[in-house]
This record gives sequence, structure tokens and C-alpha cells, in this order.
Amino acid sequence: MSVRDAALMTNVLKQPDARDWTSLPPEASDYTVGLEDGIRGLKIAYSPTLGYAQNVDPEIAAAVHAAVQQLQALGAHVEQVDPGFEDPLEITTGLWFLGAYTVWKGLSAAQQAVADPDFQTEAELGAQLSALQIQQLNQRRGVLGSHMRQFMQRYDLLVTPAVAIPAFEARPAGTVAMNPVSMLGWTPFSYPFNLTQQPAITVPCGLTRSGLPMGLQIVGPMFGDALVLRAARAYESVMPVARPAL
Repeated sequence: MSVRDAALMTNVLKQPDARDWTSLPPEASDYTVGLEDGIRGLKIAYSPTLGYAQNVDPEIAAAVHAAVQQLQALGAHVEQVDPGFEDPLEITTGLWFLGAYTVWKGLSAAQQAVADPDFQTEAELGAQLSALQIQQLNQRRGVLGSHMRQFMQRYDLLVTPAVAIPAFEARPAGTVAMNPVSMLGWTPFSYPFNLTQQPAITVPCGLTRSGLPMGLQIVGPMFGDALVLRAARAYESVMPVARPAL
């Protein structure tokens, strides 16, 4: 998928749906308009680890650093800086496990009997959360969201690696003990922005020596989808996607 494909898809996905009471009112913008406007003059925060991801694969770190240099060459003003929040893994997985438990309780006994064992374990972990703990998780999410709204007042975009490690072999369900680290510890750059509701895109930025894809993540302020797509297109225009030899 190209960035233009993503823009066209987002045009469809952004349409309001009355079944979602939090959906935004309709607006007529077209994400393909201005897609080629480039990033000259934009202020970009570059965070190689978000301040807490200490096990980023060296090949990925180097590829993302090179990608950031390309953004500078395209005219962006880049500053290496961490956003200044602690790893929100516990918030993400706590709310995820709670969601799994909520779905689990809506299943019949027959449905539960054939459910994915990892899903069942997630539900069991969610069942252990008290009402107070759930409220505290939501409060912590709100603090994180407020922090990032303020951080993004100083920058147009934030860039990080997309994933901390190269792709690993698919693991059959139930073969690894389910806990926050085993579930999402390999992807410390994605879940913070699911929590803060900031738009983010992954752009391919090379292959490892073994031919596995690596990615640059571009994060925008809340509702800054058009700017994220524009920046991704600017990078894509000078760095064609490397394809693994199959």
C-alpha cells in the first residue's frame, strides 16, 4: 500500500457512523489534497527510544536514524528529544485485558470452549482488576493524553522506530505465558499513541541483513492525520520501498 492508498482509505474511514456516539461530525476535507506539499519548515521531534525502550535492535536504530536524516534533507527541522513519559504498557494491557474479560463474559459456554487460549488468559487477567484499578488506569490514560497534547504544541510531528525488533516467527496460541511484556513488549512505540488517540503511520525504511522489513513511525497531534500522511508521502517520494527477495 502506498501513502496515497492510505489517504484514500482514510477518506472513507473518517466518515461518521451514528452507531459510534463518539464519532466526529462530517467534514469535507480530502486527505489526498496537499499530499505532495512536502515537509520543509516543519518541526519534528525525534525520539529513538521514547525514553524507556532500551532494547531496540541496532539495525533498526541505524535505519531509523538514516531515515531521520532524510527528513532533514527534505527541509524539516529535527530535534532529538524524548516526550517525557514512562512506559504506559501497564495502562494499555490492563485496559486490553479488561476488554477481553468483557467480551468473554458475553460468550456462551460453547463459544468459550473453542476460544483462543491466549484470549481466555487475557480475560482471566482482566477479571482480576477491581473497579478502583480500572478507574485508575483510565485516569493515567487521561494524564498521558494531556501530556502529549501539550508536548505536540511544540512540534508538528514526532518520529520513532515503528517496532523495536525485526519480525519473529509466528507463535501458536498458548505457547508463551500471557503477561504485559510477552503481549506487547516487542512493540513499545505503538501502544502509547493508541492510548493518546494520536494518528500514526509506519513507513518502510529498509531491510535488515536477513531481508526483514524495518519501519519509521510518524506520529501527529490528535486530528493531525493529513499532516502525518503528508510527511509519510514526502519520505516515500525519496525512499522507494525496499522489497525482500522472496
